[in-house]
Amino acid sequence: MSKLRRIAQQDRYFFVTTNIAADVRGFSPSERTLILKSLSQCREKLAFKVFAYVAMPSHAHILLEPMENELSSVVRSFKSDSARKINYLRATNGPLWQPRFFDAICRHVKNFSANAEYIHRNPVEAGLAKQPEHWKWSSASQNELLVPDFIAPADPNTLLWPAPWR
Repeated sequence: MSKLRRIAQQDRYFFVTTNIAADVRGFSPSERTLILKSLSQCREKLAFKVFAYVAMPSHAHILLEPMENELSSVVRSFKSDSARKINYLRATNGPLWQPRFFDAICRHVKNFSANAEYIHRNPVEAGLAKQPEHWKWSSASQNELLVPDFIAPADPNTLLWPAPWR
């Protein structure tokens, strides 16, 4: 499998998805809580912003902005920390997350909003909750474990970073 290059590593808004490794059982409610605690602790340590998130039984979605560190460092730290804690809880070792992660840059406010909406609706679409705010492990639920950063609403067509051709 070839390794895809990332066109940017920071100073952008990223929609990130990371999946559980093959043959690893899904996350329990207490493990999803650990995932959010790990994300919160990594945010404090690595200084990045989190705008929306959801921890699902088989994956996690995060809408974030790396500030001082590269995206790869942020995600690696989060995945490593959460895997270590969950493996300890399970009395297991080995990979918990798939080796890589998926990311997409939000270029316009409308992309940012659509990704946040997708994150919040993920438990509803999976049949795990009736409303986004009913899923405890999501920024839609006003979860106190990880309070999302705020971004002011703007025109949906506004670029979120300067285009070099303008």
